[in-house]
Amino acid sequence: MIKVGDKVTLFSDITRNGIVVEVFYQKNETWFIGGTASKKTFAKVEFSKEDIRSYPMDQLMRLE
Repeated sequence: MIKVGDKVTLFSDITRNGIVVEVFYQKNETWFIGGTASKKTFAKVEFSKEDIRSYPMDQLMRLE
């Protein structure tokens, strides 16, 4: 499980390494016949002081 302070990388670009600074949930707008899907988990990753981006948690991999 990834949490704040973990070193992570992207599955799509393993040359980018960063640190998770925030984990948050976002409402999912997908509708199904029986109702709606659950909230999606995102993480804010700090690659440098100026470069902080949000990614879905399933696109991240822990480095440690």
